[in-house]
Amino acid sequence: MKDNRFNATIAIVTVIAAILMAASLSLAIGKWSFGNTGYLLVLNFPNATGISANSEVKYAGAPAGRVKVVRLIPRKDETQDPLTKKYNCVQIVVEINKDIEIGDDVTATLKQDGLGISAKYVLLTPGPNHDSKLLVDGDVIQGTQGFDLTDLVQPAGEALTQARSLIGQLQPVMSRIDKLSQKLDTSLPPLLDNGNKFLLDGDSLIANLNTPETRERITEMIANLRVSTENLKVVSSNAKALTATLAATPWRVFWGGPTVPAPSENEVLKSNKVIRLTPDVDVSGDTSTPKKKALAQP
Repeated sequence: MKDNRFNATIAIVTVIAAILMAASLSLAIGKWSFGNTGYLLVLNFPNATGISANSEVKYAGAPAGRVKVVRLIPRKDETQDPLTKKYNCVQIVVEINKDIEIGDDVTATLKQDGLGISAKYVLLTPGPNHDSKLLVDGDVIQGTQGFDLTDLVQPAGEALTQARSLIGQLQPVMSRIDKLSQKLDTSLPPLLDNGNKFLLDGDSLIANLNTPETRERITEMIANLRVSTENLKVVSSNAKALTATLAATPWRVFWGGPTVPAPSENEVLKSNKVIRLTPDVDVSGDTSTPKKKALAQP
């Protein structure tokens, strides 16, 4: 019997201690409070993601209160943020400790310490006017969407997705470049060797042509070629004269008669134009003194 009473006493004491500990912990974190310990401010935000009841409120970075209520604003009662032109969809009611004085030029933003690790909180930043009017219970503040590192997560993820897609598209090109590189590794050394051999052979040929004997032979060949060319000019001029004569009066081969005189050798050699020989022939077939015409050819 005594054991049962002792066990019951221990159980009751344990329950009471647990209740007291829970109450102490709630009071410590601000979950519960005995009546109003401060004044209420209403913050309007277009978006309040990450904020809930009991979220911390800081003023100039120091603890200043807790969030009491987060509620949606009816569509007909939504107001427009004058800075971003977005409509305020959420109201955050915060309780500020009664001994904290806040001017009406304060700025309210939603912040988070770290990147997705700690909870978000409401940050109240003092304005530049130290003599600004003090806020009182029930005043409304337009919240500002502050920049947060978490805002970069989604754009960064989209950028990585696009980068992966681009890498996938470039993969065939990289494969072709790799194959081309392998072919060049195989084909380029022999090609370079052949190029070096060609250059060496060219150097050897130039060295052979640059000897006095080779230069003398080339000069002699050029002189002979010039003589042959001049003789060919004279022969072709005489052949033209003969052809012109036969074209005008073919019977002269049998009965003779005036002929088209060929130009002199000196005239042929000095001329850089084609010499055309055309005899003048009357209707009776008699020829007059032939004429020589030198016509320039391009």
